Amino acid sequence: MSEAQRAWRRGVREALQVPAAVTAAGYLGFGALVSGYGGPLWAAVLSTLTMWALPGQLVLMDMWQVSAPLVAVLLAVAMANARFFPMVLTLMPLLRDPQHTRGRLYAAAHFISMSSWTVCMQRCPQLPPGERLPYLIGFASACIAVGMLAGAVGYLIADAIPPAVQFGLLFLAPVYFFVMLIGEARSRIAALALACGGPAGPLLHLVTPQWSLLLAGVAGGTLAFAIHTMLERRRE
Repeated sequence: MSEAQRAWRRGVREALQVPAAVTAAGYLGFGALVSGYGGPLWAAVLSTLTMWALPGQLVLMDMWQVSAPLVAVLLAVAMANARFFPMVLTLMPLLRDPQHTRGRLYAAAHFISMSSWTVCMQRCPQLPPGERLPYLIGFASACIAVGMLAGAVGYLIADAIPPAVQFGLLFLAPVYFFVMLIGEARSRIAALALACGGPAGPLLHLVTPQWSLLLAGVAGGTLAFAIHTMLERRRE
C-alpha cells in the first residue's frame, strides 16, 4: 500500500468518528426540512454531493420554495458559501506538492468544508506534503457519503422528527465548528479573532439581522488584525 493510500484511509478513519456523527445529525435535519418544503428526495442527496455546504443548501431550498429567479438563487448561494474563500486560501499552501497538478488542487477545493478545514489545519502540518491532499480527500469523502445517507434517511423519516428538533440538528455543525476553533486557538491572532468576532455577531444582529453574520466577520476580523498589529508594533 502506498503512502497516499494510507493517508487516504487515515482520513476516512478519522472522519468516521465525531465529525461523521455531527455531519449525520445536521443532514438528518436537512433531509427532513427538504421533505417539509415539498422538495424531491434527489435534491436532498444530490445537493450534498454537488455543493457540500449545508448553509448554502438551506439557502437553495429556501429560494426554491419561494420560486426565486435563478440569478437570485445563484447570488444568494454564492454569498452563503463565501466563507469558504478564506478557508481555501489558508489551506491550499499546506496541500501544495510537486506531484499534485494545479487541476487536482482546484478539484480538491470542493472537499473543503468547516470540519475538513479545521481538522486539516491541525493534521496537515504533521503529515509529509505528499500525503496531505489524499488525507483531505479521504476525510471529506467519508463525511460527504455520511451526509448523503443521513439526508436520505432524514427525508424518509421527516414525519417522525419534530420541527424544533430538525432546526436543532442543523445547528449542531456550527456549534461543533466553534468548539473546535476554541480548542485550536493557541495563537494570539486566533484568540483575538474569536474574542472580537464572537460578540460582534449578536450585537450586529440587533442592528441588521440580514447582514449581521457577514458584517460580524468583516468587523471582528478587521478589529482582531488591528489589535494584533498594534501589539506587535509595541513589542518591536
